[in-house]
Amino acid sequence: EDETGCCIRKDLNACWQSAQDGCTSSFAEWKSGKVCGLGKDGCQVAAYNNDTLWEGAYSTWPNCPISSEYRDTGISTEEEFAHLKCEVSARPCCIGLQGECVIISQEECEFRQGFFHENNTLCSQVSCITSICGLSGFLFDNTPDQFYRALLPTFMHTGIIHVLITLVFQATILRDMEKFAGWWRIGFIYMASGIGGTMLSGILIPYQPEVGASGALYGILASLIVEVVVNWKIYKSPVMELGKLLLLVIFLFLVGLLPWIDNFAHIGGFLFGFLTAFVVLPHINFSEEDRIAKLVVQIACGVLAVVLFGLSSSYSTLLRPLPARTAVTSTAFPFTDSFCQDSTMELRPRLGN
Repeated sequence: EDETGCCIRKDLNACWQSAQDGCTSSFAEWKSGKVCGLGKDGCQVAAYNNDTLWEGAYSTWPNCPISSEYRDTGISTEEEFAHLKCEVSARPCCIGLQGECVIISQEECEFRQGFFHENNTLCSQVSCITSICGLSGFLFDNTPDQFYRALLPTFMHTGIIHVLITLVFQATILRDMEKFAGWWRIGFIYMASGIGGTMLSGILIPYQPEVGASGALYGILASLIVEVVVNWKIYKSPVMELGKLLLLVIFLFLVGLLPWIDNFAHIGGFLFGFLTAFVVLPHINFSEEDRIAKLVVQIACGVLAVVLFGLSSSYSTLLRPLPARTAVTSTAFPFTDSFCQDSTMELRPRLGN
């Protein structure tokens, strides 16, 4: 950004901030070290009249844009102040899921469905990630700390068919499990699985939108398997019951290889559902040794679930997410050369804001 300058049309009807090679018009002139519409001589705030505030990197300059009235009457017509006299025609626009900031016109920004900042001049003056994410904003600037988003996707769906699939599952399998184990146990498994699936998906494919309760539903499927395992002796044919559940889970994971179906959320939900089900589901103890063995498994699963939750929730602040292209092609299997074409996004590392 500090290598940019103000590209000024010779009639002063338009100017925009750009690199030198972005100002190639024969009707425009590039001013090095100048910011369009921003400078000490154009600032009417007395607190910003200190020369030291306008030295160094552009990102440290005060955000004190010149008013249109003062630009027309209070600025000298000398060429030195041309960057303050011209009409700024392009300003920061936040576009894309990564919150990329580009200096473009308001019309182009609206066409690209971005967030236009009409009161700012430089990308360093805006927080694109805040504009893109919305909702309650961030506790710390440019730090994605909206932790409640780990739970929100569980209650959001893409359409009526998506909602109906969830409701049918809840009215059949989930209802029977609630009768068996109680609402608070199944509710805990459901929420933990939904959060776990969302967090794993956010780590592995951080720039792909995520909605739906599939992680929570896979967690309930995992609890069915746990219920068979811990109460093995009371089933007439436990191997058959377990086999039917495993075949169903394998089939659903294979369906998750289709484009725009997030298998990472399924895997994360299944894993957290499996661990938390061991901790909270009721079971029958057939002997003292059986009771001790199940208690050890409960403690181990509880500790592992807490550790995985802690690692997952802090991952974004400690490590960088996996490359998006690698993760997308991992969840949607490319059966043909063009099979996953629509589910792949061209992403670049986000620079600055």
